[in-house]
Amino acid sequence: MSGCLPCELEHAEASAIAYRDERWACEVARGYDVPGWFVLRLRRHAEGWDGLTAEDAAEFGPVSQRLATALTAATGAPSVYFLSFGENHRHFHFLVIARPSDLDPALAGASILTLRSDHRDAALARGVAADLREALARDQATASA
Repeated sequence: MSGCLPCELEHAEASAIAYRDERWACEVARGYDVPGWFVLRLRRHAEGWDGLTAEDAAEFGPVSQRLATALTAATGAPSVYFLSFGENHRHFHFLVIARPSDLDPALAGASILTLRSDHRDAALARGVAADLREALARDQATASA
C-alpha cells in the first residue's frame, strides 16, 4: 500500500532487517532510526487489532516475546517497550524500543519518544539490528538443540 510506512518497510535494505518470517517483520525504519528502536509489523497490510486473523494473533505473542528477549540480550537493556498508537500509521505495528539503562528517569515510558529527533543514527541503528539478528540466531540454535 503506497504511503504506508509499515508496508514500505517490506522493501527495506537487508541491513535494516532484524527479523522476518512469513507473517511478521521487525526492521529499522527511516525516521525512527534510533539505535535500539525497531518497528514490529504484520507483513501484509491490516489495520488495528480487528484486522488480524486468528493465526496472526496467535503468532504475535511468541514473536514479540522472542524479539524482546533477544533485544535484551543484544543490548543489555533493562526494559523493552512495545508502543502502538495506530493513528499516524494505521497498519498494525508496534514501535519496539530497548530502554537504555542510563536513561534519565524523566524519559521513562512514553516520554522516551522525545529522544527521536536528537538521537537518530542510521548506521548505529543498523548495527543494533545486526546484534539483534545474531541474538535471535543464537536463541534459535539453542531452541533447536
